[in-house]
Amino acid sequence: MQLIYIHGLNSDANSTKGQMLQDWCQANRPEIKVLRPDLNLPPQQVMALLEQAIAKDAHTGVVGSSLGGFYATACVAKFGVRAVLVNPSVRPFERFKRFFANGETEHTTDTGWHVTPSQLDDLKNLFRPVPPQPDKLLVLLKQGDEALDYREAESYFSQDHAQSALIIEPGGDHFMHDMDPKIPLMINFLFDR
Repeated sequence: MQLIYIHGLNSDANSTKGQMLQDWCQANRPEIKVLRPDLNLPPQQVMALLEQAIAKDAHTGVVGSSLGGFYATACVAKFGVRAVLVNPSVRPFERFKRFFANGETEHTTDTGWHVTPSQLDDLKNLFRPVPPQPDKLLVLLKQGDEALDYREAESYFSQDHAQSALIIEPGGDHFMHDMDPKIPLMINFLFDR
C-alpha cells in the first residue's frame, strides 16, 4: 500500500502536512508507504510522475492539498484511485492568470516552478466540469480558508449526481492546522473500505 501526498503551490516534498502523514503512518500503519514527491514542475510532468508512482502499487491512495487537491482529482479521473482533498483548488488555471496580468511571459514560484501561460492550458485540460468518480473523493474544507473560497469547492464537489463526501468546518485556515486528528479518518477512507 502506498499514499502519495501531493503538495500545493509554493510547497515542496518537505511539506509539513506530508510529513504529518508520513509520521502518522510510520507510527500507526507501517504497511503504508508514504511518498512525498517534489512536484514544482509543469503540469504534464507532474501527471507523468504521479502516473509512474501509481503504476508501482495497485493499492494507492492520494492526499492533495490546495493545487495538490486539483492534481489529486485528476488522478481519480485518470487512474481511479481514492483521494482526500484538503482545501483543494478547483480551477487553478483561472487563479494563476494573475501571474500574467501585466504581460509577463513567466512566473517563478517561491519553490522554483517556472509557470508559463501555456501551462495554464495544460491545467485546464486536466479539469472535468463534473467531479470524476465522486464516491472516491473525500473533501475537507475550512470556511476560514484565507487563500481559496471554500464555497467554490463545496459547489463543485456537491453537484447533482456527482456528490462527494464533504466535511466543512467553520473557522480554520488554508493550511488546515488541525489536520493531524483527521488523519485516521483520511487513512480509513483511502485504505479501509
